[in-house]
Amino acid sequence: MLIDKNWCLQNAFDEINQVYYPGGLTTGPQRNRLIEAWGQLVGKTKALAELDLLVVEYGSINKMSKSVRMSPQSIKYLRNFFESLPDDFEQIIPMKSYEFIEGRKCSLEENLYHEFKEVNGNNPTKSIQNLVDEYILAFLNSSGGSIFWGICDDGKVKSLELNSREKDDIKKAIYQKINTIEPSIDPTKIGIHFHKVLEATNGHVLEVNVPKSNSTGLYFNSSGNTWVKVNGCKQKLQGLALQDYIIQRIQDYD
Repeated sequence: MLIDKNWCLQNAFDEINQVYYPGGLTTGPQRNRLIEAWGQLVGKTKALAELDLLVVEYGSINKMSKSVRMSPQSIKYLRNFFESLPDDFEQIIPMKSYEFIEGRKCSLEENLYHEFKEVNGNNPTKSIQNLVDEYILAFLNSSGGSIFWGICDDGKVKSLELNSREKDDIKKAIYQKINTIEPSIDPTKIGIHFHKVLEATNGHVLEVNVPKSNSTGLYFNSSGNTWVKVNGCKQKLQGLALQDYIIQRIQDYD
């Protein structure tokens, strides 16, 4: 049985209880394991919040117990299991200071953790806004990392000429995109930093730093699309590839 990432905890109980009858010698424990798998898929924060919400809606653990057909003791065990899940994100690493010089190669290399993006045209805010959520999702769903706008694919610095207003506009555009990510994340978990570039007037390299997610579940944009980092490249997941990737993530975390 596949767990749907969009289920709330009540939906999970309703759907799983139909397939694995609660209370049976074999089906009962199987039901409980699948509820735990739902928690792994949606992550610690959502799992605990959904459990607390159900207790409040029913009025007590005992009343919830009767409705979802899980003993109060098992519900308490479920809470302990959810609490034992890893935090949703790795601890944020402070931004490093880099020396970027216009027209010269930087010391970084494009790999699984670093992505370079050159910005062409006269509207850097729009160029960044059009792609930033895809790269944030790719890093969230993989091992974390940073996107650098203002560096060409060959590593040469081609900085963004930005004044204070333009930097504020870019920050607002990025936060707007972050707020469309599902399930929702704390925007402060994403680091945004403008590195000054030497030998350039108002030159900057924009770094968007994304922590690694510890959830077995994936993050999506508002259209239901998602990406991962594979061999240093951003790859869109859909159809059977998406399903297989989710199953593999759950198995890796077991």
